[in-house]
Amino acid sequence: MGYAALTYPGGLAAAAFDEMVEALIDAGWTLALRAFRLAVLTDGQAPAVSPLMGRGGVAGVLIGEAFDRRATLGGAVARAALDGLADIDPLEAGRHLIETAWGGYVGMWIGRAEAGPTLLRDPSGALEALAWRRDGVTVMSARPLTGRAGPADLAIDWPRIVQILADPISAALGPPPLTGLATIDPGAAVHGADGQERSVLWTPAAVVRGARHRPWPSRQDLRRTIDATVAALASDAGPIVCEISGGLDSAIVATSLAASGLGPQLTVNFYGDQPEADERGYAQAVAERIGAPLRTLRREPFAFDETVLAAAGQAARPNFNALDPGYDAGLVGALEAIDARALFTGHGGDTVFYQVAASALAADLLGGAPCEGSRRARLEEVARRTRRSIWSLAWEAFSGRPSTVSIEGQLLRQEAERIRRVGLTHPWVGGLSSVTPAKRQQIRALVSNLNAHGATGRAERARIVHPLLAQPVVEACLAIPAPILSAGEGERSFAREAFADRLPPSIVGRRSKGEISVFLNRSLAASAPFLRGFLLEGRLAARGLIDRDELAAALEPEAIVWKDASRDLLTAAALEAWVRHWEARIGEGEAAEGERAAGRGTAATGPRTSARKANTR
Repeated sequence: MGYAALTYPGGLAAAAFDEMVEALIDAGWTLALRAFRLAVLTDGQAPAVSPLMGRGGVAGVLIGEAFDRRATLGGAVARAALDGLADIDPLEAGRHLIETAWGGYVGMWIGRAEAGPTLLRDPSGALEALAWRRDGVTVMSARPLTGRAGPADLAIDWPRIVQILADPISAALGPPPLTGLATIDPGAAVHGADGQERSVLWTPAAVVRGARHRPWPSRQDLRRTIDATVAALASDAGPIVCEISGGLDSAIVATSLAASGLGPQLTVNFYGDQPEADERGYAQAVAERIGAPLRTLRREPFAFDETVLAAAGQAARPNFNALDPGYDAGLVGALEAIDARALFTGHGGDTVFYQVAASALAADLLGGAPCEGSRRARLEEVARRTRRSIWSLAWEAFSGRPSTVSIEGQLLRQEAERIRRVGLTHPWVGGLSSVTPAKRQQIRALVSNLNAHGATGRAERARIVHPLLAQPVVEACLAIPAPILSAGEGERSFAREAFADRLPPSIVGRRSKGEISVFLNRSLAASAPFLRGFLLEGRLAARGLIDRDELAAALEPEAIVWKDASRDLLTAAALEAWVRHWEARIGEGEAAEGERAAGRGTAATGPRTSARKANTR
């Protein structure tokens, strides 16, 4: 969703503020709100814009959706009340909003001129929030701007590029690989006269610690919370498409939508030619259960080209969600078929329902975390589930070191090494010493899920909704001890049992997951000739950030099939496209600024036209 909010302290900055607003309007943005020292503009899938009214007039703005938490926990749908948020300290207003409301939103309080504005991002991170100051004006936007309203010193942050090459997940951990702007983390506020003060108002660890001395949500509580969350997000959405992968998570979302009576009007399932990539039978069972038509779409291997990769390079961060053009086009086609305004998914269910680091469950059990039934029986179930002995699990739990013999242990060791090498931290993954091992893994996975909201073609066509990553659902699942959330020899057992009567028996009893690695490797093999030139002669190679010899070897068809270097190849391709896009865009912005400063140009090629081109990219 495109938005840009601007505020200034007064004085000489007023002229710069007016110039920036005018430049954005000339670039095709829509002015959604204009008040004293404040303006909000939108484009694309425009979010809602709600002024925060106080005794002195408009004191700020809330951009996006906010729902009443108490109503949701009671199984109802109600918008959050914004009354009073303008007349109290902005940080207190932010805390109050996070405690009493939820949704996908950002907030800006203009504050007193000498105190500076306060910028807030909701805990779900559904809307990107980037901020910068220029000529006394503070700008907050979902994407970097170039031209008059953009950062004056926007440039590529090459050390961040190196970090993301080492670990693609780190793209969601820290700021975008651009200098000249700041990131507002989910659940945090940026404030102060110079915009350098940060306050973390919400973290998953705080939710876990706060739930220790309260009864955890029951299965019925979780079901009611999910139902109410889905109903709120579907209210006023219009026609809805729901993706049904054939797994548990999307089936829960689809049946919750049906229970709300608001949709879906169409469901979509993608399948491949290999048996492990064909889940149509499971998806059909869900569609029949909810009485919705199912559209099945075959995923055919494809070859990357510059047009495909360009979609991964236009957002603030390298966008790994936009690397499958057939998938994106299939969803866009489904949305257009019924003129849908929203696409619902089951994304995030693996994390919130707990399908991560099963061996960490043993550490929680041995450490005294609550469980249902016999602790020994639960340990035996984890051992069978991970195909390990209780003694091996116990050694790992007490030593704090992942096993070298299990596949899961090796992956955890690799993850720890990547985090150490990359050296990035996130407010959510600090201060976890008092959190149990299984919950630590769940929190780290939540951070990884922050990349779920990347810009795509489908996101330009409709609002993308991930209900299982909404604040009420995340908090409910964080409050449930991990050995209860994922008990037994199967995973996600708590959620599975909570919705068992709604789901087809085939979904309830299913333990396997679909697999698309063959499809992905075939696409990479078909793309090898293009990728060889694109990467070996690209900007990353020119800077020595990738080894040409190693990359050339990895692009051999046999290596793609047998060594499965898809992660590294896709990361390099997405980053190369991102770098090329931003080098060109920053150059255009600098050229436009040069023309504006010199006062040169004609009506067709002058500064206003150049700024328009730069700002609309």
